[in-house]
Amino acid sequence: MSKAVLGCFTLLLALCLFSCSESRKTTRILFVGNSYTYRNNMPKLFEQIAKSKGEKLRVTHITRGKYTFYLQSKRQKLYRALKSADWDVIVLQGSSRDMLRDSTRFKKRTYPALDKMLGMIRENQKHAKVYFYMTWPYRKGDRMHQQFSNPDTMLRAVASGYRNLKKRYKVPVIPVGKVWRNYALTYPETDLYTADNSHPSFEGSYLVACTMYSAIYGKTPVGADRLAIFNPGESTRIQQFTGKQIGKKYFRDLVRDSI
Repeated sequence: MSKAVLGCFTLLLALCLFSCSESRKTTRILFVGNSYTYRNNMPKLFEQIAKSKGEKLRVTHITRGKYTFYLQSKRQKLYRALKSADWDVIVLQGSSRDMLRDSTRFKKRTYPALDKMLGMIRENQKHAKVYFYMTWPYRKGDRMHQQFSNPDTMLRAVASGYRNLKKRYKVPVIPVGKVWRNYALTYPETDLYTADNSHPSFEGSYLVACTMYSAIYGKTPVGADRLAIFNPGESTRIQQFTGKQIGKKYFRDLVRDSI
């Protein structure tokens, strides 16, 4: 083999390796939320599920208990993260009761907070894909408000609130709350809640992580690591159920980009 041919071959091999490495670059994902995100270290569960399916990613979360969108908008830690690192995906989660507030509170607090956060994201993270994270209803609904005093009426209000945010900000929504409720009705023997009737059990967080994977990657989590779920049948059932949601109309309508 001549030196010229060898040189061309070496160059082509290098270009091929570079191209392959670029196509397999690490996806950086940031979760912003409260205990519904950090309980059971859901971001880590999501990362492990995705890695077990062959994805390359790094996941970080900025979370604090009971934080609303309004309180998140005041966190300097969030803005430092938006200025100091490049993110491919950013997931925003507010308080469950954010969506149950009256229109006056929405106009005075929630909208200005999201205007500020999304403005900062669009200024500093022009290529990031942003999602809202729809939360689930409390097991017994929100007893502080009669009109939301069962899980279905509470979920309808939460879902309506996130649909309005999608329309206003042109940001897709990961419908965790709807997947959660559908699973709870289909498999009532699985307890997705802890004793406080609000926060997720490990199975609940696993379902959230699988739903996140289905929405962000557009793939089924079937075959992923079952992690700390000791019953393989349960993890398989959660994977199969969340994977099937990709084809549901409600899922497609909320997750796809607004026109």
